[in-house]
Formats: sequence, structure tokens, C-alpha cells
Amino acid sequence: MTRSLATAAFCLAVLAPLSAQETPLSVNQIVQKHIQALGGSAKLKAIQTLTLTGKASLMDGQVEAPISIKVKRPGSMRLEISVQGQSFIQSFDGTTGWMVNPFNGAPEPQKMNEEDTAASREDSDFIDGALVDYQAKGHTVELAGKEDVDGNPAYKLKVLKKGGAVEYEFVDAKTFLVVKTAGKRHQQGEDIEYESVTTNYKPVNDVMMPFSVNQKANGRSIMDFTIQKIEPNSPLDDSIFRFPEKPKEAK
Repeated sequence: MTRSLATAAFCLAVLAPLSAQETPLSVNQIVQKHIQALGGSAKLKAIQTLTLTGKASLMDGQVEAPISIKVKRPGSMRLEISVQGQSFIQSFDGTTGWMVNPFNGAPEPQKMNEEDTAASREDSDFIDGALVDYQAKGHTVELAGKEDVDGNPAYKLKVLKKGGAVEYEFVDAKTFLVVKTAGKRHQQGEDIEYESVTTNYKPVNDVMMPFSVNQKANGRSIMDFTIQKIEPNSPLDDSIFRFPEKPKEAK
């Protein structure tokens, strides 16, 4: 009896570390935990518009500028940054993308080319992000392993989007919030490796949203965005997203 108990105890000691190991999560389990961490599908869908205001730190902190982002479902988004009395505007109304860039010799509204419009279409999925309802959106998601982001383990999810673009979403293994997004795109005539690090999450209408965003292009920090205020479901007229056509001259 004593020998049998000793043998059983040895077996349990060997098996204990195996049972304590983390059970691997599937892609769908990670995505579901991500949605729950955000606040749940119902809370997300209850937010139809967002107005974000804050300040952007540009050129390695040499320039600070007020910034606003306005988003409206199902796919409209407008970003505006004011520097020294001039405004950079980038907008998408669900079909047409356009911009005003006085710092690049385009002070009048200009329609985007096909590639830039496609990038704006992806960016307009701002409230939910790429992972929420990814199958209904026509995306494919696969687990590409784990990586540390700022010292914390994160699931690296490869997202093949409906339009063909590939993006990587890094989901914190503890909080299940997205802490980094990375990918490549051809925009404004050049190939760009982009990276967006999101931190300082706070609840807005019971949905967790980041209040600090650092954006990099080709490894270089291009903007630190500190969000000061997020207004959910504020009235937004569709006209602010549309390309401002010039009035026809009377004959």
C-alpha cells in the first residue's frame, strides 16, 4: 500500500506541471475575449458616431497641434490637424476619399487615388477595429504566434483583409486589448511600413478606448496623439465627410 501511494504521488508530481500549463487559445477564442474586453458586441454597436479631440505631437515633439477625428458608421471618417493656421484634412465618406494638404502644395481639396482611398476605407473601421465581426467583413484571421510588446506577451494575429491588405493585430495576452497594429501599404506614392501603438485605455460608454496613440512610419515616430476627449453618439452630418464640390458658375 505504501509503495502504491508513493508511486501515485510520483505520477501526480510529474503530471502536475503538465496540467498547470496554459491551454492554447484558438483564433476565435482570442477574438471573443478581445470583444468582451472592449465591452461586448452590444455596447460596441450602440456607438454609432465618435468625435475625438486632442493634441498631436509632430516632428519629434517640435510641433504640437490640435487634432480632431470624426467617425460615423458604417464607414465615414474625417481627420483634421491644424498647424500655424493651416489645416490638413483627410476624409472618407464610405465611397470617396479626399484630402487637403497645404504643407504639400495642395491647399484645395483633392480626391485620393485608388490606393489611398482603399487605405482610408480600412481606417474608417475605427470603432470596432479589424477583429470584431471579421468574418462578416470578409477578413481572414490566423494566429502568427506570440510576441512581447513593451515587455508584455501579446498574441500576434495576422489579418488578411477583404481588399487584400495584410495587417497584424497584437492582442495583449492578459487584457485582450489591442496594443499594437502593424502592416505595410502603398500610400501617397510610396511604400510605408506603419505601426500604431495604443495605450492608456479608458471606458467610454462602457467601451474601452485608447487615449494615447503613437504612430510610426518606416520605423520613425511621426505622431504622438494624446486624446483629451471622446464624445460618443454626437450628431455628425454626412456632409462633413463628403468631397466639397465647387458650386457651378451661373451662365
